[in-house]
This record gives sequence, structure tokens and C-alpha cells, in this order.
Amino acid sequence: MSYMSVLQCRMADVGRWAETWNDWGRNFGLSKGATRATLSQTIMGGDQAGLVTISFMWDSIDAAMSGVTAMNVESRVREAFAEAGVHPVQRSLLQIEQERGAGDGSFYTALVLTGDAQTPEDQAADIDRNFAILSKHGVNGIRLMRSIAGGAMTGAWLNVTYTDSVDTLMAGSREVFADPDMQASMAKSNLQLQSRSISRML
Repeated sequence: MSYMSVLQCRMADVGRWAETWNDWGRNFGLSKGATRATLSQTIMGGDQAGLVTISFMWDSIDAAMSGVTAMNVESRVREAFAEAGVHPVQRSLLQIEQERGAGDGSFYTALVLTGDAQTPEDQAADIDRNFAILSKHGVNGIRLMRSIAGGAMTGAWLNVTYTDSVDTLMAGSREVFADPDMQASMAKSNLQLQSRSISRML
């Protein structure tokens, strides 16, 4: 099982933090046990718009806890945050349930859904079907996660789709939601779409 820690922040100087991230921040996170590190900014998404997201993937919750703690106590991290005017908003932990393709691209969309837990078999069938459709529309990868420590959103599902063109992704999304098998699956699990956000990778 893999996990993702997500820190959402407001920033006075996004460009300055992006330079720090690309200079040493990403590699510093990887040195603390993270298996993947990404930086992004939400462009469209209601009250989420403008938030910068610092994400790390981990092999276990223990690794996430110790890794995040190690980064938080590092003086140069605190100094870099102060220089870029970084103000943390919230930190969450997500459990990665299913993945297909590559989690890379210039943009990604994040769907927040609530509903009943699916069996692993139903999850896999949904993701296989959806990725088969989306990959024909320029989607590089898709990742299904569940919030296990996310404040009011604990228990919600997060479906993240990676692309280099949001236009083609949205065409694929419309096809996914129009698919009779997907509609039946959503009804079976009482899945309800709560929000969608669109972000760019930094």
C-alpha cells in the first residue's frame, strides 16, 4: 500500500518557492524517504484556487510521519518558506487505492467524491474501464485515492487525472460519465461528485 501526504499552502512568491523546489526541495524530500515528490498550483477550483500543493508519496504511514516530521524541523525549509511567504493551509494523508498509466503531465484534474466503499474488484473494473476511455483522449495516467486524515474530507475519494491538455481530458471525462457501466457503478456505491479542481504542475 502506498500513501500521499499533501500540504496545501498560500504563497506570496510562488516563483521563488518553485526555484527552491527545483534546486533542492524535491531532492530533500526524497532524501527523507519519499518515493515521489511533486509541486503544483490549483488554477480553477473555487476556494481552492491559487493554493500551491506540495505532495510526497510514501511506502507506509510510518514513513510519511517520520519523513514529514524530519522536513518540518529542518531550518532551511523554514527559512525558504519565510522567504517565499509560504502560509500552510492544511495537510492531509491519502491512501492510494488504484493507479493506471503515468502520474505525469502539465496539468491534472482532481475530482472529490463521496459514497460507499467499493470492493477492490469493483474499483479495478472502474479504473480499467475509465482509463481505457481517457487514454484515448490524451490522458497520461489516473490515480484513485481515499482521504484517511483530511479534516472534514476524511473518507472522501480523490480521483486525479494527469494530462498535457485539459480540453482533451474533459472530452474524455464526459465520455466516462456518460458510460452506462460507470453510471451503474456510481449508483451501486452511492457515489456523488462534490468538487472538481484543475491544477498546473510547477
